[in-house]
Amino acid sequence: MTDVVAPPHPAAALARWIGEFFHAVREGLPLGGLFHAEASWRDLVALTGDLRTFDGRDAIVAELAGTAGTAGTAGTAVSPIFDEVVSIDRNDRAIRDAWEVVFRFRTAAGQADGVVRLVDDGGELRAWTLMTSLRALHPELARIPPERPSDAAYEGQERRNWLDFRTLESSYADREPEVVIVGAGQCGLALAARLRQAGVDALLVDRFARVGDNWRLRYHVLRLHNEKGSNHLPYLPFPESWPTYIPKDKLGDWLEAYASAMELNVWTSTEFRSGEFDAGSATWTVEVDRAGERRVLRPRHLVMAIGVSGTARRPDIPGLEDFRGDIVHSSEYVQGAAYRDKAALVVGSGVSGHDIAQDLYWHGARVSLMQRSSTIIASLRPGAEKVYAHYRSDEPLERLDLLNVSVPYPVKRVRAQRLTSEIAQLDRDLLDQLDAVGFRTHTGSDGTGFQMQFLRAGGGYYIDVGCSQLIAAKEIEVLDAHTLSRVTADGAEFADGSHRRFDVIVLSTGYESVSDAVARMLGPETAAEVGPVWGLDAEGELRNICRPTAHEKLWFIAGGLAEARIYSRYLALQIEADFAGVPLPAGPR
Repeated sequence: MTDVVAPPHPAAALARWIGEFFHAVREGLPLGGLFHAEASWRDLVALTGDLRTFDGRDAIVAELAGTAGTAGTAGTAVSPIFDEVVSIDRNDRAIRDAWEVVFRFRTAAGQADGVVRLVDDGGELRAWTLMTSLRALHPELARIPPERPSDAAYEGQERRNWLDFRTLESSYADREPEVVIVGAGQCGLALAARLRQAGVDALLVDRFARVGDNWRLRYHVLRLHNEKGSNHLPYLPFPESWPTYIPKDKLGDWLEAYASAMELNVWTSTEFRSGEFDAGSATWTVEVDRAGERRVLRPRHLVMAIGVSGTARRPDIPGLEDFRGDIVHSSEYVQGAAYRDKAALVVGSGVSGHDIAQDLYWHGARVSLMQRSSTIIASLRPGAEKVYAHYRSDEPLERLDLLNVSVPYPVKRVRAQRLTSEIAQLDRDLLDQLDAVGFRTHTGSDGTGFQMQFLRAGGGYYIDVGCSQLIAAKEIEVLDAHTLSRVTADGAEFADGSHRRFDVIVLSTGYESVSDAVARMLGPETAAEVGPVWGLDAEGELRNICRPTAHEKLWFIAGGLAEARIYSRYLALQIEADFAGVPLPAGPR
């Protein structure tokens, strides 16, 4: 049945719903009549102090009733008060035709945004989706960002210039950092930029020699496979003149320039050695090795911005230690010029496996791609472009981000299934050709495609920028890893008794999990306490990312550039609130 919404101009009805909602939450009144039975509510720190999604009217009402029950309690940050309607639109962004109302409200802690989508339900306007999001602490509660040196500071006997002040500030010779962020990739930089604007003193430590090396030092042909418009960092968007798909070296240089322009305090060539939390003083003791010099830091908060991937994972392949040719992990691969006219085996069929196989082919190698498990494949055009169409709008980026996060997981899942099915139909010829040469494809465990696959596993997909075409044309051979018996000194033996000769084996076999990295860096007890990092929980939220963890004052941030920009806001607000003495609703412990 086609969904039917309210009459063409339901302004009074929309205003009545919002008024009734805020009154009911503040006063603890019944809420059930305001929500569709299959409604979903997503809260980003505003009312729960966490990133949470509640599916179904009963779950929403139960949580909001708990919120209302504590609204008048001293020390909480709830008591929402409506401010204004920002916009009203009618669309099907949340898979059904609805009135989309963007509004602003306040809690005791700060200023917040909301997006509700209302549908006609038995003659009454009821919420189909609701999103509430903390935007900023109240100005009178927030810290004031540090002032820059006055003109007088540049005069007198010492005659310090701007660089002198920046060198002193970033040395931490006269103070302790309030926050230590491990990792100066896009996530660490985005968070540090937001904290600096909030007046929180954060130090980034990174093992690479230069900011941006996490991109520069990857394989030669790497570029982003998602569009520029979705990838801006906070405060400084990419120039309009930049290409749609940004090359890795260009991105690395931008990250370095971003750190400088935003005056972020970064220690490069710095290895994180250990971290221990003292519950009595509520501070961390962090030991780092900065270019051979041991430093002990005592921040209040520790943030691990080490990415979804950690140390390179080398699988246990029988006989691999006997191979006399080159063995290269994808993290070490640069380009294939050295392998012209040689036989190359690439193990793994994710993004890096495909990109490296294509690069080897371009350099004249005879390439075999060994597939270990079925892979999600989508064309760049027209397939993947549909996923990023939202960010081609001329609307302000902050509004696009707000509307992006306003779709709760249960609705996003169905929307992803529909879009993935549409893309698969557009790519039908390519997928059939891949199947014909023995390359196994799928559309995700629940048909939600590559975007959800990234959030769940961090890999296992490929957006085709040419390699799938080469595979379909049999220019790159497909081998099934299940038929491999063992690696030999000069190649590989297979279950049918055949032997293939290879000169190089490239292991595009992924990386250790974040949990493994935490166990190595902070100890197995801390890793066990925190639990899995990344992947979707039962509510469809990323586990332990930019939200309270089971360990006090330990945080994680990870993801691509879009996740860095969007979710660094919510993590920065939680940390900022702690330093400002502003209580937020308690997250899980």
